[in-house]
Amino acid sequence: MKIGVAYYPEHWPEDRWPTDARMMKEMGIDVVRVGEFAWSRLEPRRDQYDMLWLERAIQILAGEGLEVILGTPTAEPPPWLFDRHPQIVPVDEDGRRWFPGSRRDACLNNTAYRRYVRRIVREVARVFGPNRDVVAWQIDNEIGCHPAGRCYCDDCEQAFREWLKMRYGTIERLNKLWGTAFWSQDFADWQFVPAPRRTPAGVHPSLALDYQRFITATAREFIQEQRELIEQYCPTEPTITTNALAFWTDQLNQFSIAGALDVAAFDNYPIAGPNPDGAAIGLDLTRSLKRAPFWVLEQQAGPTAIPCSHSRPRPGELRLWTYQAAARGADLIAYFRWRTAPAGQEMHWYGILDPDAQPSAYFEELKATFAELKEHAPLWQGRLPKADVALVLDYDSHWALRANSMTAELDLRAQFTTLHGLLRRMGITADILTPEQSPAGYAAAIVPMPMIVRDQAARQWQSYVEGGGRLLVTAPAGYRTEQNAWVATRPPAALSGLLGVQVAAHDVFNGDEGPSIAMDGTEFPVKGFCCLLELMGAEAVGAYGEGSHAAIPAVTRAAAGQGSAWFLGAVSTDALYGHVLERVLAEAGLRRSPWSSDTIEVIPLQAGQAQPPRTFVLNHGGAAVMLPLAEGETRTDALTGRRHTSAVVLAAYGVALLDK
Repeated sequence: MKIGVAYYPEHWPEDRWPTDARMMKEMGIDVVRVGEFAWSRLEPRRDQYDMLWLERAIQILAGEGLEVILGTPTAEPPPWLFDRHPQIVPVDEDGRRWFPGSRRDACLNNTAYRRYVRRIVREVARVFGPNRDVVAWQIDNEIGCHPAGRCYCDDCEQAFREWLKMRYGTIERLNKLWGTAFWSQDFADWQFVPAPRRTPAGVHPSLALDYQRFITATAREFIQEQRELIEQYCPTEPTITTNALAFWTDQLNQFSIAGALDVAAFDNYPIAGPNPDGAAIGLDLTRSLKRAPFWVLEQQAGPTAIPCSHSRPRPGELRLWTYQAAARGADLIAYFRWRTAPAGQEMHWYGILDPDAQPSAYFEELKATFAELKEHAPLWQGRLPKADVALVLDYDSHWALRANSMTAELDLRAQFTTLHGLLRRMGITADILTPEQSPAGYAAAIVPMPMIVRDQAARQWQSYVEGGGRLLVTAPAGYRTEQNAWVATRPPAALSGLLGVQVAAHDVFNGDEGPSIAMDGTEFPVKGFCCLLELMGAEAVGAYGEGSHAAIPAVTRAAAGQGSAWFLGAVSTDALYGHVLERVLAEAGLRRSPWSSDTIEVIPLQAGQAQPPRTFVLNHGGAAVMLPLAEGETRTDALTGRRHTSAVVLAAYGVALLDK
């Protein structure tokens, strides 16, 4: 377990750097992240590089035994570059250009910008690639975190056409798969394919989906190009990462981006909430990208500018959030930032030191947390969370729905968040998979709103269920082709045989006008969308309870081999999702933790060699709690050595690591 911090030596007088380095070391920091916003200092004028100041800063840090993660400074070009090439700014879907002056305000496909990116990255890599104190490289910073990440400029449009050529081969094939005969949109040549800018009656859904894929492809190629430049100058294979926002941005397919990285990384600000679910889903996704330990490159160190219920972390919360990240698989946690910025848009994004260089109100809590974490990390390191459930995240289906939501308010990302949160509140950890990854080995698998169902995924899920797995699929499912056109068969298409149902029709409602679903003696409302199902081998376990849809199946279960496949055919409330989950998980032999709740987080760890089963328990509430034990049961807190007999007592924002 290593502790890190983001540091911006360019913000402070050079004679302050040794003091900062010494204080970092004394505080227990191991790794310092630098450089990701320093382009204007590294190249103050075109072709006039100044790397000496950063060399001195790294030397000072290394002199205290601190390792360095060096960021490529491409997230914000210097003003002279905007002046020389004003066209590098992104363009929105209305054709309006963004203005420079913040960050992420350059188009990744702009040829001039990319030329200068290669130059600055090559120069930084040439100088620092051989430096043994640089232990890893961060490519750019939070790619895709602002709306300007979706650019619709002429450069993007042309690059999109080239990407489409590689994907489809001929314009005739694109026309056929997209269905461009609709509204007279047949393209005679690639040059006529537009970027999906604003039109009077919406954008063609196939165009919109492929453009979103193209945005991810652009970002991955941008990272890969920088990676290759760095590799040219490093005497050994460099460790490459970038700091993603995981589930908090849907512009990029994070699984695709992770393919260009050695280590997945996440910027974690738990106060944005809903706490603890908001941080948990980001941590779980980041762990799942590589199915391995990961890095947190920005961990909250104090108040932020994020709108939330309270801006200041309460005493003990920073320690709690640090343990949450470690429990869910982080083995490097780097805080943002060392010292609060003296100026600029993030002046009120507080660091470990206040802007006047005095320790913040959280300094001592963090210092104690660092020491505690390093002392106790051997108790859990090498043991990722024990994930019994696979939760399938399909970016293509999410983007397909966003491009054309069937006139209903269908939000895959929102439902995914809900399902993950329900599992978390049951004390059940999920790994997050792509549709291409097999859920074999998990007790249950959940697939929210798979609008696009590929044959390979359908075969994997069939094999999984026949082998004893429990699968839950939610509607809408199997409506679209990979190009976001209608499938040739009735939904859920490739899943019809496994789920044992077909969708005869679907209905869309405004507000609370939909029917209810009767299941196990309880009525649950439909929210906006429902499928009218025909049974094709499945049994109905829930049906619509009133109106013209009365008695039509709404929730079904189909046995296959040693397992079962469930289908929830309507959008509903957390109550129904939770009820169906309980049924599916019970079949899979999984039970909710008696302790887990909105504020109590329970994270069992994988079994370790010659180590007892261990479980993290975290209290995200502001009051102490007593978690009852069964009669005769005892649990020992490995962090404190305390033996609990009748109940486990957790202080407000407290943490325990319990041995069975």
